[in-house]
Amino acid sequence: MSPKRAVFVATGIFAGIGILVSIVIIAINGGFSGAGPSIFNPPTSKDLWTLGSNIADGMNLTYSLTSSAEDGKVNLVDSIVSMRFHNMGDKWNIDFKIQNGSNNDNNASEIYASYSKNQLLRTGPITEEENKFLLPVESSVLAIRDIAREPKYLVVGAVWDKIFTGSNTIDKKIESKDTISTPAGKYDVFSLQYKVGNSLSTIYINKDLPLPIKAQVYGDNDKLLYEYELQSISR
Repeated sequence: MSPKRAVFVATGIFAGIGILVSIVIIAINGGFSGAGPSIFNPPTSKDLWTLGSNIADGMNLTYSLTSSAEDGKVNLVDSIVSMRFHNMGDKWNIDFKIQNGSNNDNNASEIYASYSKNQLLRTGPITEEENKFLLPVESSVLAIRDIAREPKYLVVGAVWDKIFTGSNTIDKKIESKDTISTPAGKYDVFSLQYKVGNSLSTIYINKDLPLPIKAQVYGDNDKLLYEYELQSISR
């Protein structure tokens, strides 16, 4: 066997091992229930979800949002947050409009910020006042960045991340495939769930949208950290 052919064969073997390992991990964690990928019909790249991959120039996403903040930060209660994306080549310029329902004057805050196309990380400076309003959005609607640090399988049973609390390990795991109705329409979603304390956190993800559609997330003291829901989408 020539060296070139040997390398080709070895590459194929290792690729096969990698796929098999992914399949075994998902199967061990209770995956492959119902229709869809199975141990005989393994997940492929078509089953992967990548944060921000389906953003289009001019896309506008509008969410309702309640987000509890730390001391000194802004609480967003019954708020409306819209994000319009502008393609700037190697980055996105995002126009944020934040209507804070807990603000008596009901004036919307408009913030313009630059974000990387990979992981939607902020790349440009903003003022301290703007940061107070933007942080609750980044720690809620954009918090999926901390979980989906690389493409993740949208397959029931797939573990996306882990939480380590003392001697315990908690999986953030795709538990089910569902259909939900929102003000933006009806969507097929995968439910990413984990339980800290007595409260179950759920994040709903549609394979064709760049960010989750809906979420309700709790802290370890059973306090609601944030909840949001897609209200409208335009492209």
